[in-house]
Amino acid sequence: MTNVLKNLPPLYIHPILWFFLLVSVMTGTFMEITIIFLIVIIHELGHYSVAKFFNWRIRRISLWVFGGVMETDEHASKPISQEFWITLAGPLQHVWIHGLLLFCSTNQLLPDYLISLGFQYNTTILLFNLLPIWPLDGGKLMHLLLSSILPFRKAHTTMVQLSIFFALIATVLFLIFYPFTLSTVMLVGFILWENRLEWKRRYYVFIRFLLKRYTEKPNIKRVRPVVVDYDMPLKQVFSMFRRNYYHHIHVKDGAAITELVGENESLHTYFQLKHYQSTIGELTSQRN
Repeated sequence: MTNVLKNLPPLYIHPILWFFLLVSVMTGTFMEITIIFLIVIIHELGHYSVAKFFNWRIRRISLWVFGGVMETDEHASKPISQEFWITLAGPLQHVWIHGLLLFCSTNQLLPDYLISLGFQYNTTILLFNLLPIWPLDGGKLMHLLLSSILPFRKAHTTMVQLSIFFALIATVLFLIFYPFTLSTVMLVGFILWENRLEWKRRYYVFIRFLLKRYTEKPNIKRVRPVVVDYDMPLKQVFSMFRRNYYHHIHVKDGAAITELVGENESLHTYFQLKHYQSTIGELTSQRN
């Protein structure tokens, strides 16, 4: 048990969760918030266990009401299939939680009101986390789907735009069908704030994706050629890069393809030589 606890990542509790805990004590709903907290912990440990199975580097687990975030150092440098199973591992925990509650109900191991609360919160947290909104698991799954068919930068930008759209729709529906409570307002505000932050740092996310490819040089077996014009800036060339593919850059001058540039060479020119404004054609000219 000691070794297991030592291997667990640092646990960070978001200030909004501390606020909810304080409110629960003041309003006599501590049992409800405790059940939610336990379900969220189990949910995040599902992500964590599969991430450890794939040997991901994990910094910490952040918890907030109705969910949490497992923060890693991978940043889209691992296969999409691994990230898919890690993301899905959280929602899958709710299946056995549901089975455990059913077992306890059948054998009368817990009071009926606790069983009822467990079913209610387990179902609510599961459905809430599957919404296609960042940073929920549904938003991450949407990002993975987009990343499998679009270049990384386009996939991330499209994901944030769709996430904001769905978040606004969800906000309207919450206000129409649910009571206007402080917890609802804070939850909606938190989601909208996270989407705003993700939109503001979208360029940083893109650069971090490129930097990981350059510094760690992941073992990517699938190759996808990219055909670009001679005068295309390097940053625009990088916008065509996809996850899980290594790119051979074919430089086109007019109608003819004149040069072949490796992905690593172009990233080296950008990050190591700091030719931030260079075009792909200038790179080939310097090489020659």
